[in-house]
Amino acid sequence: MHTPNVGVSPVYLIHPNALLAKDTALQIAQLGYPVVVLTALPELATAIARQVPAAVVIDLGKTIATAQMAVELARLRQQNRFALLFLSSRGNFESRLSAVRAGADAYLTRPVDMVMLGEKIDVLLRRLDHKPYRVLLVSNDTQHEKILREAAMDVTVLCRPGDLFNQLGECQAEIVLIGVLLPECNGIDMTRLIRLDGHYLDIPIVCMGREPNDGEHLQSLDAGADDYLGSAISPTHLIAAVTARAERYRSLRGLILRDSLTGLYNHAAIKEYLVQEMSVIERHTVPLSMAMIDLDFFKKVNDTYGHPMGDQVIRTLSRLLQQRLRRGDIIGRYGGEEFVVVMPATTLEAAVAVLSDIGAVFAQIRHYADNIGFSVTFSAGVAEAYGHSDAKSLLASADAALYEAKDAGRNRIVACRTA
Repeated sequence: MHTPNVGVSPVYLIHPNALLAKDTALQIAQLGYPVVVLTALPELATAIARQVPAAVVIDLGKTIATAQMAVELARLRQQNRFALLFLSSRGNFESRLSAVRAGADAYLTRPVDMVMLGEKIDVLLRRLDHKPYRVLLVSNDTQHEKILREAAMDVTVLCRPGDLFNQLGECQAEIVLIGVLLPECNGIDMTRLIRLDGHYLDIPIVCMGREPNDGEHLQSLDAGADDYLGSAISPTHLIAAVTARAERYRSLRGLILRDSLTGLYNHAAIKEYLVQEMSVIERHTVPLSMAMIDLDFFKKVNDTYGHPMGDQVIRTLSRLLQQRLRRGDIIGRYGGEEFVVVMPATTLEAAVAVLSDIGAVFAQIRHYADNIGFSVTFSAGVAEAYGHSDAKSLLASADAALYEAKDAGRNRIVACRTA
């Protein structure tokens, strides 16, 4: 069953002047988020009791965040997870510091770039929508595995050194923990082995060994490890060390792999993920479908309403795909007005049905430019992995089906029945 992500949590905008807040609220709404305007911080607790927001945006105007505000926000965030952003007319050190002390996740000064605000909210929400950190543990210490699993991390244990690169690719590790004392291949050699492969120059590697041992510590760092932890490390310290490095790696990878306009995976990243998913289904007999999506007559939208409006249409489709597809589905902006969706464990028929529903919803959305309303549709080609030897041939089949959809009049989904 293909269960979508339905329902979008609102953004609460706190602004002392409800009339002035309308313009900001409208612009945030155009980014794809429902907005609720509050006129004072005390109203926030009542609003949260009704529905926890995706984010809270506080417009400080020319004021700064007070200590009382910081206390109240800290209290609310102890019980509820939401992103916190401040808008301000002041960009000085004191104003920014007060926002930091109030728990700010982002601070934007006026005039506010609404595209940047949308990007900030998107990035923060991806961080809040936390997926377990993926850890590759190269160690015979079962206690470390137990500690990390109890911290809700996704731990893959490498039992045979010869399987190192297969496991790195399959589990898509965000950090590697290596025991220095390994029987077949010591941890320092294994660290060098990983660093020899250009694909893994940026992945955090933490070596674990005897304590204290300055020689092992320095050898580990020289081999390319980012840190060295002694065997007597406390569970709290181990979890904190792994979390900090994995989160930083995830954030930096996000900057590299994400499209700046939509926050979706970019062209290179979506192709990489498709290759990985194809390798998974080679080992496990499960279906996989993918779709190429293209906005219809998009050049006309840009020519008639301007490129900023075209960008808004692209963001709207991006958000709709994220809302309607499953968390396990992989969505990317392939280029311009073209998108790719990879749908693991989904048959061709199911993929066509889901995308047809999304297409119907998207066609009903009204976009407005200078009070002129218009709607946009999309065409899609869908192909199933079965019968395809690699990601390249699967992409080609979906692309051919997309052109069939366009030749047939657009605003439709066409399935490729054969490889």
